[in-house]
Amino acid sequence: MQAGYVLNSAQQTPISSDREQYLLMAYPRFEGNQPAILPIEIAVFEATEQMEETIIRWMHRIISNKAPFTIQIKQQIDDATGRLQLSIADATPFQQLAKQLEVVSQYINSYQCKEIYFNLRPYLRSNQPCFAGLFTITELVLLRKRFEQADYRQVNVFGLKP
Repeated sequence: MQAGYVLNSAQQTPISSDREQYLLMAYPRFEGNQPAILPIEIAVFEATEQMEETIIRWMHRIISNKAPFTIQIKQQIDDATGRLQLSIADATPFQQLAKQLEVVSQYINSYQCKEIYFNLRPYLRSNQPCFAGLFTITELVLLRKRFEQADYRQVNVFGLKP
């Protein structure tokens, strides 16, 4: 995973030495359970390592009670740049998830960390056409980047309710 994330530079803040940066990602799958497109960045936040166990436990409770959902990918060519743009047709499942995870955001904020930034209209980066329009989200992955490290490492995988 590359350093940084989709959020624009105004939303990115330097990580302080006592905090770590976390990313919550979705990996769309199509038939055959193979990764379909690049991961979708759902949320980003900072927390201390001591908070991680509680955050994981709360996220697990919330996410494991959510049913897998299907997203549709829209494709269009940007008139100005001529580049392919992919977007999610209906971001409602991501908005619902953000609402459910608000309690985790409040917990993080109670420790003087910024609340979780939820990417409610996730942007997809891809230079190649997307041949299948529907993808299923069956799991979310939590990644962590420590202070002054460039790469994220996987912390936990949250399966959605079967």
